[in-house]
Amino acid sequence: MESQRLPKKIFSASVIWWMLCASAWSVPSLSGKWVVEPAQSSALDPWRKIVLDIEVEGSAVTIAREVSAGRRVSSATYPLKIDETVKVPVAWWTGNRHIGAYMGGDGTETMRATWLDDRTLGVVSHYTLATSQGETPVRSTFEYRLSTDQQRLTVIELRSSRDRPIVHVYTRLES
Repeated sequence: MESQRLPKKIFSASVIWWMLCASAWSVPSLSGKWVVEPAQSSALDPWRKIVLDIEVEGSAVTIAREVSAGRRVSSATYPLKIDETVKVPVAWWTGNRHIGAYMGGDGTETMRATWLDDRTLGVVSHYTLATSQGETPVRSTFEYRLSTDQQRLTVIELRSSRDRPIVHVYTRLES
């Protein structure tokens, strides 16, 4: 009789163990407000400050970005869904670093987000820039990498129109 209970006990114990492991292993959260650290980042020109407000809820990821320099402020919100392609309207391209490029085409970015690992969100964005030479399609690939202590966020952008990556390092703002 006791030998028949042993498999049930082992099965019950293994189920409880897996449940404990699953609840203890949670994906670190990018959610929160983040402020750029200019000294550790690629040039921010013409901006002085960049703040990200990221919200992760299930498969929904919202990235709100505000850039500012003096009284000039620009903000954009990117509502993304993991592993789904979305089209996001963009009023003004904030990547303009004195190069005379502005949002072109239909004024949208086509974006797709995916988790690359438990601490890295990947986002691929396709958009069109208007320059004095005409319109140019651009692809930007972003990695939002969360540090192991969850207090630093490194955003790496690889843009099809540049040879060098753009790296911005952020620190988490306390709530």
